[in-house]
Amino acid sequence: MENIGAPVVSAPSQLTTRIAGHLPGLDRPDFCSWAEPESGERRGRGGPRGGRGRGPRFEEKVLQVRRITKVVKGGKNMGFRALVAVGDKNGKIGLGCASAKEVMVAVEKASMEAKKTAITVPITKDYSLPHRLDVEWGAASVMMKPASVGTGLVAGGAVRTILELAGYQNARGKQLGTDNALNNAKAVLEAFKSFDIEKIKARGLA
Repeated sequence: MENIGAPVVSAPSQLTTRIAGHLPGLDRPDFCSWAEPESGERRGRGGPRGGRGRGPRFEEKVLQVRRITKVVKGGKNMGFRALVAVGDKNGKIGLGCASAKEVMVAVEKASMEAKKTAITVPITKDYSLPHRLDVEWGAASVMMKPASVGTGLVAGGAVRTILELAGYQNARGKQLGTDNALNNAKAVLEAFKSFDIEKIKARGLA
């Protein structure tokens, strides 16, 4: 009685043997078109010689998503506005705001804008702010000051998110004006831009 479940293995034909003899490497058992390249071997556009150097890896957080309406001649166009903050937690921080008809598109556009406009901020050895910052932007009024090791981030809202993404681990902050996330986030970025990094480094604070 035949064993139906047994695999059928056929001997290699003479044609296959002749082809393998003319193509070196075809008769290797590990030969396949998707085999991993050897170390140092270039593969495709992303190889060692053809790829571009990667920049800092950003972490992004959505601070606000709001529905917006634009009045036009034919009626009203509905859309969404997204506010996104990005940072590498090592001194790079950016903020972007963009609008689109879909939420995901608005978030993606805001994220790209934030990465393009990212700035560098100084961080002390205690992972804190070099000095106190008081800034007003529109209806927002924000205060931020250094804190000792072990304090953590004592802040809320957009201020805490931006401090965390920038890489600060010990700092105090407070929103003294409006609770609007956009205004407070803009105020924090304006405060960061006021840092005189050269003087801070000269004093040995960062």
